[in-house]
Amino acid sequence: MSASLDASLDPMEEIRFRKKHGGLWAEIQKSTHFTFDELESKAHFRDVLHTGLGMTDSYMMERVMVALDRGTSPYVTMATFAKAMSLYLRGSLEERITYAFTCYDLLGEGYLRRETMYQLMKKSLAKASRDDDVEEAVKELVDIMLKRMDADLDGVINFNDFYVSVTKTPSLLESLGYCLPERPAVYAFVSTWCPAWKSM
Repeated sequence: MSASLDASLDPMEEIRFRKKHGGLWAEIQKSTHFTFDELESKAHFRDVLHTGLGMTDSYMMERVMVALDRGTSPYVTMATFAKAMSLYLRGSLEERITYAFTCYDLLGEGYLRRETMYQLMKKSLAKASRDDDVEEAVKELVDIMLKRMDADLDGVINFNDFYVSVTKTPSLLESLGYCLPERPAVYAFVSTWCPAWKSM
C-alpha cells in the first residue's frame, strides 16, 4: 500500500480508515490486476483526463493537478477524483471560475500578475503559432486582458476582477489556458460512461 492516503489526514484517521477498508481493498485486488498504489496513482488519473476528456496540454496539466488537490503527493484520493469529475462533467459556472482562477494562480497569491499572465499565454500561443514574433503578440494580449479585466486598475487581476469579467463574458473563462475539457469530449465521456444521466 502507499505510504500515505492523504497528507492532510491525521495519522490516526488514516490508520482507522485503512483498518476499516483493508478487507475490501484486499478483495478488490484479488479480482483485478491492479495494486492499491496503481489505482491511486496520479499518472493513471492523468491518463483518464488525457484520453477520456481530451485534456492534452502537459503544461496546464501540471497546474491542474496541483489545483485539484493542492499537494505534491503522487496519489489522487477518492475525494479528489470525485470532485474533479463532478466539476468537469456537471460543474456550475461559479465552480469553474473558482477552479480556473486556482489553476492560473498556482502560488495562491490571490491575484494574477502581468508576468504570470504572460507565461500562461506564451505557453498557449507558442504551440498554436508558427510565428517567431510570439512574444510581442503575447505582450499585446496581456495588455488587452488587463485593460478588460482589471476593474479596480491596480495592475493585477484579483479573483473578484476575474469573477466579474467571466460572469459578464463566459468566453474569458479559459483565456489564460485550457484547464477544462472541451464540451464534445464531455458529451462523449458522459454518453459512454454515464448513459443514464439526464443532464450535465
